[in-house]
Amino acid sequence: MGTPQGGKLSSLLANIMLNELDKEMEKRGLKVNMSKSKVDKPQGLKYLGLGFYFDSRAHQFKAKPHAKSVAKFKNRMKELTCRSWGVSNSYKVAKLNQLIRGWINYFKMGSMKMLCKELDARIRFRMRMCIWKQWKTPQNRAKNLVKPDLD
Repeated sequence: MGTPQGGKLSSLLANIMLNELDKEMEKRGLKVNMSKSKVDKPQGLKYLGLGFYFDSRAHQFKAKPHAKSVAKFKNRMKELTCRSWGVSNSYKVAKLNQLIRGWINYFKMGSMKMLCKELDARIRFRMRMCIWKQWKTPQNRAKNLVKPDLD
């Protein structure tokens, strides 16, 4: 029947058709980039930022964010929580929220419960680091640690 344009499945169907096109192009002597064109096991694929693994309980392959996508997210998160970036912590939090919402919404179809726990701990650590840097002096840090949070 067809799939919605721009959906993940339409890209998959396009790649299936392009495999046949690649073979025809090779017959005609046209150059095909073999690093981008391949047929492989699901564990070896990176497709639209997703990697695949076999879930032995469900006896099927499932999607999860690919390691390169996770590394890219971690690098961007590290840039946004840089201690030497001269912006307020509330601005950093706003930018982090944009990054996290976009990333989670894009990869929500994948299995990533444990990954989200790990990333949450990393983000909280980085934000504590920024707050600690903002307090600067030992006296200010001691004062802020015992101060009740009124927010």
